[in-house]
Amino acid sequence: MKKGLLLAFGSYIAWGFLSIFWKLLSGVDAYEVFSYRMMSTMLTMLLYFLLFGRMNKLKTEVSGLLANKSELISMILASFLISINWLVFIYAVGHGQATAASLGYYINPLFSVLLAVVFLKEYLENFTKISLAFALLGVLILTVQSGHLPIVSILLPFSFGTYGMIKKNVTLSSDVAVFVETIIVTPFVLIFILFFAKHTPSDYTVSQIIYLILSGIITAIPLLLFAEALKQAPLNVVGFVQYVSPTIQLAVAIFLFHETFKLENLYGFAAIWLDIIVFIIGQVMLMKKTKNMVK
Repeated sequence: MKKGLLLAFGSYIAWGFLSIFWKLLSGVDAYEVFSYRMMSTMLTMLLYFLLFGRMNKLKTEVSGLLANKSELISMILASFLISINWLVFIYAVGHGQATAASLGYYINPLFSVLLAVVFLKEYLENFTKISLAFALLGVLILTVQSGHLPIVSILLPFSFGTYGMIKKNVTLSSDVAVFVETIIVTPFVLIFILFFAKHTPSDYTVSQIIYLILSGIITAIPLLLFAEALKQAPLNVVGFVQYVSPTIQLAVAIFLFHETFKLENLYGFAAIWLDIIVFIIGQVMLMKKTKNMVK
């Protein structure tokens, strides 16, 4: 579980700073950014399999997937859920809603834990229950203060939390799973680019084209880390580590993007930060207890 926790931290730290990258593409239509991101990620993963001599592995696992109807359906659902998540986040960052996006990812662990308990019957330690209570309190305070729950803050946790639960039961290797997710959606984004996009690559600046090309690498690395983390740690543990990402996103939104953040919002975020502290302390104690039992 320790390795899974470290992998989860790595993926969420990377995702936390990813908003800076998407902000560089705010001048490009969000649907177009998403479409090129999907294609770039698919091509990046294909190049990865070719360069590292893993094409046989890819062919073997894809063949097994096609023969397993239930897992194939799971991967199709996962690919569309992660697509929704990508598109909503790109739109939010490009339209001055990075703070709302960070709130959505603060809600996400609550949703992940709920799914883990209800559908996967995972056990919650007492410290996890306490941290969950603090997180819920923080989210409620922030929601009351704003007067409403932005659609961005609803779609992000729903899409990513459900995606994580589905991926928990997928037996594909992390790298193969990322490729499959992108190849499933690629035909749809190709149709959009060819027939419905408002702009062509010739309308973009050189820097925008470079960023769109690099978006595949930027996307693949944290997604691979996350997929591997899900295989080595309980979903409720991975769920609470997700607080790392929105905390970074919030700091970026306030200090780099200069989005509005009222002083009274600190009450809600303070409760959420307290939840993170409780969880980390509890997790360290649990690891020590497990280590002593092994000895």
